[in-house]
Amino acid sequence: MHELAVAESLVSIIEETAAGRRVVKVTLEVGKLTCVSVEALSFSFDLAAEGTAAHGAELEVRRTPGDALNLKSMELEETS
Repeated sequence: MHELAVAESLVSIIEETAAGRRVVKVTLEVGKLTCVSVEALSFSFDLAAEGTAAHGAELEVRRTPGDALNLKSMELEETS
């Protein structure tokens, strides 16, 4: 199940970018030719995100043509 490896890599990138801030939402574009199951990726993301800045973050996946997988945006919790 390569979705778990994708999710773990994604969480690693998110952790580095978030720099300790809590992540509220993550938006991905996943190409139809990637053979990535959106359902399996969502499940794997929840597992990989436990205990990280992405824990509890909403994962929005947009299907696109082609074979690319892109992290489009991250919404971070506002700090005061």
